[in-house]
This record gives sequence, C-alpha cells and structure tokens, in this order.
Amino acid sequence: MACFHDEPVLVAPNGKRCTGRAEVRRSYESEFAEFRDGICDLRLCTGNNGRGVAESIFHGTHLKRGKVEAIGAEVMEIVDGKIKEIRDYHHFAPAKAA
Repeated sequence: MACFHDEPVLVAPNGKRCTGRAEVRRSYESEFAEFRDGICDLRLCTGNNGRGVAESIFHGTHLKRGKVEAIGAEVMEIVDGKIKEIRDYHHFAPAKAA
C-alpha cells in the first residue's frame, strides 16, 4: 500500500470502483486470497507526466474456477509520486492465448 496515494481509486474491467485505502486494501487482499499462486508477466511498462501504462498477462488458479489467464493493460494516474488511480482493462483469455 506504500505505493498508493492517500485517496486511491481502482476501476475494474466491469466498471466497479474501489475508493480509499481501506477498500483498495480489501480488494487486493481478496484477490490474493482467491488466487494464491497468481502471477503477472509484465510485457510493457511506460509512463510520463503523471500517467503510466502496464500490459501484463495474469496466470493463476482460482479457488473455485480453476486455472485462469487474463491479458490486458492497466492505466495509472500518478500524483505526488504515488498511484492515485488504476483503470484495469484485463479480460479473461483462453489458456495459452497470450
């Protein structure tokens, strides 16, 4: 959480928003609990003037759904050297699609 601004916002691919440090923390805790072996393979990361983008492939085993793969990008707004907002554009992909 040290990388996040005091009032962070996460926007999921389905449009759901998490606002504030407590909600963002709960969101990440929930995801890490559901995907205990989850990893992201970073393909691209760049930024300038308070904006950044990272493209990655996520691999993990969901506790109920089994193996999952997602590909996409996250667009970030950086304020005072901290992540203010992340807009997540990942979508599920067939295994080995990426």
